[in-house]
Amino acid sequence: MFLHIRKSAVLIIFCLCSMCSTHVGQSQNPVASAGILDLSVWSWDQGTVLMDGEWTLDGAPWEVPSTKGFHGAPMGHGTYQLKIKLPENSSDLALLSPLVGTAFSLSVDGQTIAKEGVVSHSPDTGTPSYRPRIILLPTAGKTEINLAIEASNWDDQFGGIYYSLTLGTLEQIQTIRTQAVIWEAFLFGAIFLMGLYHCGSFFFRSQNRAPLWFGLFCLMISFRSTLYSETLFLEIFPNVSWYFVIRGVYATMALALVSFAAFVDRLYPQFSFRPATFLTVFGGISYAVINLVAPIVWTTTLLVPFQLLLLSFGVYSLITVGRALFHKEPGAGLFVGGTLLFLLTVLLDIIKSHFFWDLPSLVNVGTFIFLLAQSLVVARLFANAFATSEMHSAALEKVNSSLERFIPREVLGLLNKKSITEIALGDFTEMRMTVFFLDIRNFTGLSESMSPKENFKFINSFLKLFGPIIRDHNGFVDKYLGDGIMALFPGPPDESLAAAIAMRHALREYNDGRVRGGYQAVEFGIGIHTGPLMLGTIGENRRMDSTVISDTVNAASRLEGLTKKYSVDVLVSGATIENLEHPEVFYTKFIAEETVKGKLKPIEVFLLTHDSKN
Repeated sequence: MFLHIRKSAVLIIFCLCSMCSTHVGQSQNPVASAGILDLSVWSWDQGTVLMDGEWTLDGAPWEVPSTKGFHGAPMGHGTYQLKIKLPENSSDLALLSPLVGTAFSLSVDGQTIAKEGVVSHSPDTGTPSYRPRIILLPTAGKTEINLAIEASNWDDQFGGIYYSLTLGTLEQIQTIRTQAVIWEAFLFGAIFLMGLYHCGSFFFRSQNRAPLWFGLFCLMISFRSTLYSETLFLEIFPNVSWYFVIRGVYATMALALVSFAAFVDRLYPQFSFRPATFLTVFGGISYAVINLVAPIVWTTTLLVPFQLLLLSFGVYSLITVGRALFHKEPGAGLFVGGTLLFLLTVLLDIIKSHFFWDLPSLVNVGTFIFLLAQSLVVARLFANAFATSEMHSAALEKVNSSLERFIPREVLGLLNKKSITEIALGDFTEMRMTVFFLDIRNFTGLSESMSPKENFKFINSFLKLFGPIIRDHNGFVDKYLGDGIMALFPGPPDESLAAAIAMRHALREYNDGRVRGGYQAVEFGIGIHTGPLMLGTIGENRRMDSTVISDTVNAASRLEGLTKKYSVDVLVSGATIENLEHPEVFYTKFIAEETVKGKLKPIEVFLLTHDSKN
């Protein structure tokens, strides 16, 4: 557990150092005092200026930026004023105006140069609207200007100037704005793709819903990022009303909480407290619905209770994941590290806004790293699941390979099955095949001179010799019969005769070795018959086997038994000879007609005299 905590701490320190490094070495920013911002000794080569400090609001001193709205009330009307003493050569200056709540009119030396929304002294006549914008200031040939911003707010919980305004050359301001837009676009694209990826992962593997909820959470956060800060949504749809945007901001925030609550619950279900999840989900959905359908004032009224719910769930999620970390659950360290980093960036922004420290705005960066950390948690979850699946797949493949030694793969193919798990009791097929019986001659006499261990060793070495020959000739072993083999050849009967000839060669070499070792030579008898049969599964639910049912089997077995009567090694039925595709290849000799048990008509018996003509 402590190793995970150390890793998380290193991640936090590294990220903060990286984010704050860009602010090291910046010049001291001038501060407005008594309604005057003195830039007379400032050089624009030093950079832009944040117009923070003491302005006047309706003639009274007022700190800008401020979340206190208009004289302490979030809603109302007022005029902010600031005298700016300019340095020499201050032509082509521009102002980067952030969100001003919720309507403003900006004038320089009494001349109105920019408007956003409709400013009013009462709620009935105003029109809210806000978006960041670049405002070109008429400063050519001037040493000072009087800036006035008339603002009003009758709809939002924040009014007036609550973000810093930035002054600089037009090129500098355009660069800042462009960088901000690029960052917001990158943030949206990265988080949106995270969401699509994890939602897609769920649809392809729906057993675990944690990726789905995290994907929806990412999508909500990405949509919200286009409605706030740089308001990229308004760059694409400039005529959308302020009410649509503000409802979207709070609705997506509420739905993001719902998705994240479900994500934590599904990520660590064994450590989560389900009633807390239900309460959070219910509260989030309720607030989202209120934002979408109720009057906008309800959003403001219920924002504080919703923020308390959000804070409560944040504490609950840390406790839940802390328990998972204690139990060494995979990904818990990343979760805690990302969450702590996000909370730290929020804390730094609160300190910055209340104490006006020269700190970078890190909430967006913290949000991105937080989401990236959670994405890695889900990725690790999938990686572990994939590794487990691979392990189970390998084990299953090993089991299937072992089972194939009991139920041949060829049987699966003949029954039109792809896996042994698809086989059911009673599956069968009817077709024409060649049945091949092989038996060791005088096995009883041989076994009497061997120990049980030697018996098994002898049988396995003998059968091991002939099994591959059967497979090489497109047949397969259906059963081992103690001291013999029953094999099936689905193809032309020529393959069974070729296999019998190959076995003659193999037996000669096998016997040469036995004789040299001082052992008795071994003989076999083979019976081959072709005809219709049924191949299927028999038994009961707990134990079944594949088998062949047909008179063809009985005939082949009878022919193998006749090899003893006629003192020969390979006997073939007339039916097999008739079905040969290339009978001219084999030497055969008619022996007799024999009646097989269960058949009235005798069958013709032929001797496969010696090797084929080829």
